[in-house]
Amino acid sequence: MVLAKMRENLLRKINHNINSNTMSIKGQITTAEPLEYDDFIRLLSGLHEDGNYLWELYCCISFCSACRISDVLSMTWKDVLEKDALYKMEQKTGKTRQIPMNNSVRQRITELYRLLGSPDKRLSIASNTLTQKPYTKQHLNRTLKVFRVRYRLPIKRFSSHTFRKTFGRYVYEAMGRTMEALILLSMIFKHSSPQVTMVYLGIRQDEIDGIYNTIQLKY
Repeated sequence: MVLAKMRENLLRKINHNINSNTMSIKGQITTAEPLEYDDFIRLLSGLHEDGNYLWELYCCISFCSACRISDVLSMTWKDVLEKDALYKMEQKTGKTRQIPMNNSVRQRITELYRLLGSPDKRLSIASNTLTQKPYTKQHLNRTLKVFRVRYRLPIKRFSSHTFRKTFGRYVYEAMGRTMEALILLSMIFKHSSPQVTMVYLGIRQDEIDGIYNTIQLKY
């Protein structure tokens, strides 16, 4: 009786997690998609040209750190400005990550800090200029949906999690789609195995899609 109850509770939790992470409406997949690196750079360029420096900064740091949105929103200018590395305790895992920031990244952050009027370094990097409080995840995702249309990004499911996945895809492609790349990414993402990372990045789905795309109905 006790074991049956435990099994029932476990199944309920699994179903809840699956529904929460992948579905909001029955039959509609809501898992975030990664951007191709060229499209990501095009997004940054468009934001810069339009003077959307705050959003450019948010996208840059989300990608370069590969952090979750909760961790990005809690970052301050003091954390990222003129730093060789970012030290961030992840809210989900409670573990501290050391994230190197190369010269190109440091220069871009410094430039955006200046263009934004040199805000108080104690503020979140994604602060509302009126309230000086961090934007909410909901507001960020609504804004990103606007940018998806404005900059004609070729993905359907664009959200705050897109940049973390874009980082993963960038590393995977840059390292020649190797198992070594997946092992390193699984360590960065704190995944239990490279296989989990493959699913997370949609790599296995791409392989499945490729099989169906080989079908040629020629008579």
